[in-house]
Amino acid sequence: MLKGILFLFTKRKSSIFENNNCKMDEIIISNFWRRTLQNEPNQTTTWDEETGYLYRLGISMELTLQFLYGERPDLEAFEHWVKAKSKTLDSETYHENVLSEQDLQFWENNGYVIIRNAISVEDCLETQQAIWNFLQKDPNDSLTWYTFHETQKGLMVHFFDHPILEKNRASLKIKKAYEQLYGTDKIYKTIDKVSFNPPITEKYNFLGSNLHWDVSLKQPIPFRLQGLLYLSDCKENDGAFHCVPGFHNKIENWMQSLHPHDNPRMVAVETLQPKPITGNVGDFIIWHQALPHCATPNRGDKPRLVQYLTYFPEDYKQADEWI
Repeated sequence: MLKGILFLFTKRKSSIFENNNCKMDEIIISNFWRRTLQNEPNQTTTWDEETGYLYRLGISMELTLQFLYGERPDLEAFEHWVKAKSKTLDSETYHENVLSEQDLQFWENNGYVIIRNAISVEDCLETQQAIWNFLQKDPNDSLTWYTFHETQKGLMVHFFDHPILEKNRASLKIKKAYEQLYGTDKIYKTIDKVSFNPPITEKYNFLGSNLHWDVSLKQPIPFRLQGLLYLSDCKENDGAFHCVPGFHNKIENWMQSLHPHDNPRMVAVETLQPKPITGNVGDFIIWHQALPHCATPNRGDKPRLVQYLTYFPEDYKQADEWI
């Protein structure tokens, strides 16, 4: 064995269309098409199962919905689209643990953890350039930072399909960290967005959300993780990700302490104090979805660029009631 090898992995090429039960594939695709275009919600599969299936094929939910609502295809055309968009997946296993016992204890206490140098600087710079090119903006011309691109929704950019984004999503190091936190390798990745947060100016105000959760607050909150990759160094005033550390251990009692007519989301904005989670280029942050979190105004001199990447457990179920 060669010295200096830090990890070993096994690799196998697989295609979900080739290996899964074809009849079940057809049922899931048909049910999703009927749910969205025919407004038939009572299907034999759930929304979570249907979207999870598409994510496993490497297809983003936003692109799928854009195609369905924009083109309104018949079922056969949708089946052909899904097959054309599906990707051949690499099944790889990272055998060395990424998170130490100290990392895991920090996670238990704080509900977030930082994976240092998860993605190389070179790949982060390539990802930055891909985002700049996609948005038709120039990193050296600040006037272009504030021109509107049709794919921008606040800080979020609906940009999913690019080789370097796929390469980052395929990181075995990041996947292994998620596996350690979930306690299983039965997980699948989502196809998520990127974020573009330019510095605030006298003419440009911050477009991000206040402190929030991306999940129903119905208790108990299902165990699910979220994550983001810093594509450049991000200090406290550079639009850093903020969260309330440890709140995953307190949220149940906090919810019970509220008055019946309180809006917990508004109370959180008014009373909770989030902490900046800074990082360097290539650092990856994973947090428990029970932590309230937010982006913040960028008071630096360059836009903050981020790629989001989340893994779901295969048995994940969302709450039926939104609170």
